[in-house]
Amino acid sequence: MDNNYLLDKKSCDIKKPIFLGDLLQRTSLIIWDEALMSERRCFKILDRSLRDVLDCDDQLFGGISFLLGDIIALTLPSSYLWPFFTIHILRTNMRVHSSEITTNGLMSASDFATWLLCIGDGLIGVPDKDDPRDSSWLEIPYSLLITPGADSLKTLIDFLYGDGTLNNPTAIELSIRAIVSPTNDVVDDINIHILRMDMIQPNGKHTSDLEGLYPIEYLNQLNFAEIPAYELTLKIHYPIMLLKNINQREGLCNDTRLIVSQLLPNVIEATIITGTCIGKRAYIPCIKFIHKSSDMPFTFSRKQFPLKVCYAMTINKSQGQFLCRIG
Repeated sequence: MDNNYLLDKKSCDIKKPIFLGDLLQRTSLIIWDEALMSERRCFKILDRSLRDVLDCDDQLFGGISFLLGDIIALTLPSSYLWPFFTIHILRTNMRVHSSEITTNGLMSASDFATWLLCIGDGLIGVPDKDDPRDSSWLEIPYSLLITPGADSLKTLIDFLYGDGTLNNPTAIELSIRAIVSPTNDVVDDINIHILRMDMIQPNGKHTSDLEGLYPIEYLNQLNFAEIPAYELTLKIHYPIMLLKNINQREGLCNDTRLIVSQLLPNVIEATIITGTCIGKRAYIPCIKFIHKSSDMPFTFSRKQFPLKVCYAMTINKSQGQFLCRIG
């Protein structure tokens, strides 16, 4: 969130009579994952807003209990709110103790979990000569590396999906696998590479951009994180991810993954494979997206299905997904 925006805000724009205000009146617990990644003024603004909406000036957050999930060691004690919180540390790795894991798998997973914790605590690594205080060199175990000289991307795709999953995809197999990357550009390149491996020609869904003073070819090349690309390449059984909240009660939320069931001119039929409505059939329409930026001399508008192929996804999008195989 922009710091200048936070400086100007006194409270959230929540009206008591409307749905959100009524929902907060009936709320007793708010769970906020990765809360400590937010700017500290977000907490101050939320505290002030809840006191106002709930007419409870003398209680923190208007009397609503908060459960914050994050790594407390990475947070500086720079807020007046922290003394009112109690810290509970989760020490048991539930994935390692899964009943489905074998003895050898248990040892491997346990060692890997310990290795990750040691990295986070700074117990592993050789200090960098140029920056010994803040940087260290870390040797990645050979078993976690792609063999040098090999086609690294193909090796990664084969490890994650293989011919079996790509040629005979199922909801279960696609829902537990993903390639993750820090940036959308790399994600798009990987998804395009996988689509080109498909022997059957997919269908392309083109957008309707608003053409004015600027060439349509130029507008088609513009991409923004919150807006689908001009051309959306799809085929039946492709995994897709929803990029916008459409109907939360029906399970159609941002980051929900689905499998394409049918391609129609103005709507896409798909089956939900993640979330609380797994197996439910959904119909995704075209939606008009608008992008405004001070860096652009115009307001950008694009009409497209709010979807993206998701063999690969960003690390941010992978948070909250249940993945058994990841690369």
